[in-house]
Amino acid sequence: MTRQNASNADQIEYWNGKAGENWAAQADRLDAMLSPYIDIVLSAAQIASGQRVLDVGCGSGALSRAALAAGAGHVTGVDVSGPMLALARKRAEGRSDAEFIQADASVWQADGKFDRLISRFGVMFFADPQAAFANLRAQIAPDGRLAFVCWQPLSRNDWAVEPLKAALSLTDEAPTRPEPGAPGPFAFEDADRTVGLLSGAGWKDATAASWTGKMRLPGDTVDEAAAFAVRMGPAARLIAEKELDSDKVFQVVRSALAAKADTDGHVRLDAAVWIVTAQA
Repeated sequence: MTRQNASNADQIEYWNGKAGENWAAQADRLDAMLSPYIDIVLSAAQIASGQRVLDVGCGSGALSRAALAAGAGHVTGVDVSGPMLALARKRAEGRSDAEFIQADASVWQADGKFDRLISRFGVMFFADPQAAFANLRAQIAPDGRLAFVCWQPLSRNDWAVEPLKAALSLTDEAPTRPEPGAPGPFAFEDADRTVGLLSGAGWKDATAASWTGKMRLPGDTVDEAAAFAVRMGPAARLIAEKELDSDKVFQVVRSALAAKADTDGHVRLDAAVWIVTAQA
């Protein structure tokens, strides 16, 4: 059964337009960049053999497939993005233990209960996150568990900051700053707020643990890493918002990343996430 929350209409439109198509086209590179967080989520989720797992904001299905490899009996991936779900279904073709549903998870109702709810950067886009988490809790069995990762503040994530700072050198206009907690990649940057939202939604023992480390931008060269940074992330959004010349942005981003590159040509930058867990 599927309903749509009108308050999430902007995000639904966004992820079914060019953004969703772009993410699907870049799925292999994104999966490689974000692969370290799969093990982090699965370790926090403590999936037992045969359990039913719900993957919220599943995108192209990398975490869903990893959950199956970790022993899950069946995984249901839910996302609003048609382009990414089409790829997820293609990648899981022929499997009876995985299904991918296009729906707004904030109001979607499952036919049965799940043992685990997991997400890798897929739950930060709800217009009313507390209501969304309450609806999701209703889909989880009484002894079920939630585990997801979300970004800490932008200032602690150099993989996003460095390309953005370089691109900002080409404009005198400050970018539009989202309201604190507004739907978007850094909506859950405040760990206390996130824990409070979960508790308010009826989840128990909610916690947020910090993880910091290096994240490698996709590509084997600085040029490839810069091309990715110009196409995805905060720098790409600035280009669209300020109508900047993407070729000029590429040049300044490339210069900034070259100064940070390792001797092997790879670009590894600081990343910081919250590992969030709770009990149903």
